[in-house]
Amino acid sequence: MAKSSASKKSFPLDPTSFLDELLGVPRSFLFGWLAGLLVPVASLAGIVSGIYFLTRKVPFITEVVEVEDRRRLAVELVEPAEARALLQRTQDSLRAFRDEVRAETEIEI
Repeated sequence: MAKSSASKKSFPLDPTSFLDELLGVPRSFLFGWLAGLLVPVASLAGIVSGIYFLTRKVPFITEVVEVEDRRRLAVELVEPAEARALLQRTQDSLRAFRDEVRAETEIEI
């Protein structure tokens, strides 16, 4: 064992260790970025799956209530088919809002 550690010290310019150190920071950044993206999504999926397993219903944000300049979300448990219909309705209203914003921000040439 002592001989192998001595041989590593005798070659300080090992190209593999140099590349490993050079690529260590971008690799760590990429792994951290992926973990930061996937862990919240996986935890939300686990929570929704657990609720569905226990109740056979899914949580859905049904309305946004504004009270005294504060917005509050109402989450209800709905049947999966009803959630699909609510999601489609929400997507349609968001598309209409997006088109309205695009029409307002267009600059005529």
